[in-house]
Amino acid sequence: MELRHLRYFVAVAEDLNFRKAAGRLHISRPALSKQIKDLEDEISVKLLTRDTVSVALTKAGEIFLADAREVLSQAGEAISRAREAQDGNLGSLRIGSVGVIATDFLPGTLKLFQQTYPEVEVTFVEMLPPEQLDALAAGKIDIGFAYGQNAGNIPGLDSLCVIQSTFGIAVSKLNACNKCSGVPLSKIGSKTVLCLGTEPRSIHRQDTLRFFASEGVKPHKLRQVEGFDSLVTLVAADQGVAMLPEILDLANHGVTIVPLQSAKTDFEFRMWAVWQANSPSLMVRHFVHLLEQRENLAKGKTSLMSA
Repeated sequence: MELRHLRYFVAVAEDLNFRKAAGRLHISRPALSKQIKDLEDEISVKLLTRDTVSVALTKAGEIFLADAREVLSQAGEAISRAREAQDGNLGSLRIGSVGVIATDFLPGTLKLFQQTYPEVEVTFVEMLPPEQLDALAAGKIDIGFAYGQNAGNIPGLDSLCVIQSTFGIAVSKLNACNKCSGVPLSKIGSKTVLCLGTEPRSIHRQDTLRFFASEGVKPHKLRQVEGFDSLVTLVAADQGVAMLPEILDLANHGVTIVPLQSAKTDFEFRMWAVWQANSPSLMVRHFVHLLEQRENLAKGKTSLMSA
């Protein structure tokens, strides 16, 4: 039994006239009559009584009519929801979470996205940026974030730079350097230097070591920490310092990011939104479009302030 059989039956049942129903359905009367007979033969139930003058529903036909209408309504709703999903207006969007580091760009974008696409459920998945690249490849998340100068050129992924800043030194408000206008790396050489990520390929660790090496300084002790929130907590407790982008506002967490005092200018931090390049869903495109709008607005404000 096909949906068209149900549509044909409902049309005849509503008009109780094969000629009128056939005209409404844009098929011939004999073809419609045959379709109804095929339906009755398939379900082994007499749905209509008909002669040369009139058409009437049987008791079974009356019951079948109500159920057929319900099935057609559900099918129509399913088709509508499928089209909404195809257009990116319905479904679930999974985004890799990077914690407080995303407060500069994510909350506002998410709020606008939910206002524009209220039927899309956004889910955040807690994981470090390196893990998010693997999760994207495995289809476990739809949008992730990557950190590093070259993270915008990862094969198979499209990207958008969402944070561009300069690295500073994150210190506790209990630390004497908290009030400094600038700190050279040599001044914190005796402190434990915290790096994000426990894996050997931690880009944060690599950058931290590169920055120290460029200044001719060696960290007294290097400690890797899993999770950005844990790193911030340790810094706030004055258990170490960390190189973090100056754009972050961690004052409410008991942490100040002091500018680096150096003649060098390559202490740049970049974070990228990344997603699969091969036919991303429209939901992903919608979200990325809003991120782009935010970036363009931020650039416009920066230009006005510089003018």
